[in-house]
Amino acid sequence: MAQLDPQKMKRSLLFMLLISQFCFAENTPEISILTCWAGDEVYSVFGHSAIRIVDGETDIVYNFGMFDFETSNFTLKFVTGRLEYRLGIEKTEDFIKQYSDDNRRVSEQNLNLSKQEKTELIEKLDFLYKPENRSYIYSFLEKNCSTEIRDLLIEVGVEFPKETLEKTNRDLINLHLRKQRWLRFGTNLLLGKSLDKKSGRFESMFLPKFLKQEINKATLNGQTLVKSETVLNKTKSKEEINWYNWISPFVVFSILLLVYLFVKSKSVESIFIFSIGSIGMILLTMGLFSDHPEVKNNLNILWSNPLYYFYLPVFKNDHFKKPLAYVLLTMLLMTVLIWIAGYQSFDIGIIPLLMILTIINIKYINNKFILTNKRI
Repeated sequence: MAQLDPQKMKRSLLFMLLISQFCFAENTPEISILTCWAGDEVYSVFGHSAIRIVDGETDIVYNFGMFDFETSNFTLKFVTGRLEYRLGIEKTEDFIKQYSDDNRRVSEQNLNLSKQEKTELIEKLDFLYKPENRSYIYSFLEKNCSTEIRDLLIEVGVEFPKETLEKTNRDLINLHLRKQRWLRFGTNLLLGKSLDKKSGRFESMFLPKFLKQEINKATLNGQTLVKSETVLNKTKSKEEINWYNWISPFVVFSILLLVYLFVKSKSVESIFIFSIGSIGMILLTMGLFSDHPEVKNNLNILWSNPLYYFYLPVFKNDHFKKPLAYVLLTMLLMTVLIWIAGYQSFDIGIIPLLMILTIINIKYINNKFILTNKRI
């Protein structure tokens, strides 16, 4: 049997090693961050973030924003801050199709990671995807689809700018809701004063739009984190001509103010008082029993107070209503002062409501009870 030349064998082994390294390099996975534009549904108005991994023929998305509408007591769990979200995996093709069908753009930021950093990130994702780890309790500011990605990137060494912004978290939220005025009104009504402190660029990444912005400014090992950015689907320009856009809370409540001033109906006042008291009861209940820290210490309860229930006709004793009117009028004044001081911001839509409540309280202080007025 002929023997191989040792030099030729050495060259052959070296050649095979180089080929194997080249092939391995070709199979090195690509990791990118996907940012999905806002949708029309309440749960989608702030957009979405996910992680894409392409490794050979495998092309999947790790999605931290999955939840089950069929969960028992879904609404109650969401309101009380006990709804479980989970990490899911789906094909990138299916993921993008969902957003294309909803006419929502999906952009991709390809990350400049080393082989070791990619391996570390994938290992962390695989660990989080284990059945015992994949579920988490959602938090609007602290733990959602965007913050989970931010925190994972930090774990592999990514550095984000941490300067303070001139805007609060409430300002950042309102930027997303400029054209959805009723949703903005409801959001500002439910969220407490914790959202009114100045936000930082790090904290702003609870919103997908700002996560995308900060990833573009982030660095890893002194280099820019993003090496390329593309849009993955085609969308049509939206014609935002919704009739309800101009019928804002301020307009509707201003009309209500005029109705109250000129109609002087005891039925209108009773319904209004009941509504204000009911909103106050909802705020009180959420503040006491919800695990969402964002709804705690909500000073909207100063003007929308359950104590207004005691103005209803069912309470026949009017003697306590005059001192109650002084208390509630003081709370209205405190609302205005707190707003001016910037301690908590309120939606502009409450201005006509504050005016109606001021008139009602002054009537009770002057012992002129419109609820006993004969005019209908």
